[in-house]
Amino acid sequence: MASNEHSALDNAQLHVPKDFSSASANTVLTKNGSNALAWVDDNFRRMQHIRVGGFFQQNSTSEFAPTFAGGSTHIYDTAVTDSTADAQDAVAQAQLYCTRDGFVNAFAGVIACTSGKTINLKVYKGTPADASAAAIDLTQLGATATETGGGNTNVDLFEAGSMGSSAAFSAGDVIIVTISSGDASSTTTARFNGTLEIVYTD
Repeated sequence: MASNEHSALDNAQLHVPKDFSSASANTVLTKNGSNALAWVDDNFRRMQHIRVGGFFQQNSTSEFAPTFAGGSTHIYDTAVTDSTADAQDAVAQAQLYCTRDGFVNAFAGVIACTSGKTINLKVYKGTPADASAAAIDLTQLGATATETGGGNTNVDLFEAGSMGSSAAFSAGDVIIVTISSGDASSTTTARFNGTLEIVYTD
């Protein structure tokens, strides 16, 4: 039997996998659909999914978010302003506090709302400062998802476009999802259930 079996080699004598030197950062070696070895993006292991859903009933075109501070609730009934009128508003309305840098890869889901009424869904980021009462400036991430309701028995799919690496956030940011009606002449009622797909980059 050979005296220099691979399993007995010192760590310093081991080599990295094939094509390691040309592989992009944050990729993993896998066997692809063609049964070949390939370096592919490691988004799956760096990804988090956040459920965002709730109930909305307003006759205003203002943007609304839920208030989580008083316990978990999914009623979108507190108006969102930019910059926030009160720093605590952004804390209460946020669906996520970002502990690492990353980006919103997708925001999509299902919605049912009043027939003929337009609903807009947006994703924002803001950066609260420690020990500060300062208002928090909000920046929209990606495009607005817009749907026109088909009534209580109809379900529509929604998706906010222009997400991905350009919809970036930093560690310490908060993420806020808002919903608004395109018509203030009468009450719009909507129920939605969506997913924020988050990818961390560090």
